[in-house]
Amino acid sequence: MLFDYEDPDREAKLKGFILLGDSVALKILFVLDRHGDKNFSELKDILGVNPASLSKKLKMLTEAGVLRSDHTHDRLRVYYSIAQNRRLVKKFIDSFEKLAQNL
Repeated sequence: MLFDYEDPDREAKLKGFILLGDSVALKILFVLDRHGDKNFSELKDILGVNPASLSKKLKMLTEAGVLRSDHTHDRLRVYYSIAQNRRLVKKFIDSFEKLAQNL
């Protein structure tokens, strides 16, 4: 059972489903996977989402370790990229895209 109350990983699994099941988070991961590092303004323009919502999702994904944020040398811009488990994220996005195409 996926969410067995006795499962010591239950909280981590729930957190993962909540985080990665969000449409804005999925769109962010898709753009970064397909198009590489992007800054906040680029992501906002590409995704067409509310800046507050985008900021919240980027913070959540960064704090969870899914994304990495890097400041430019002048510290005026922050670029986001997929941090760890890049191959797993790519596999997840590819599978999700195939599923969506078959709906």
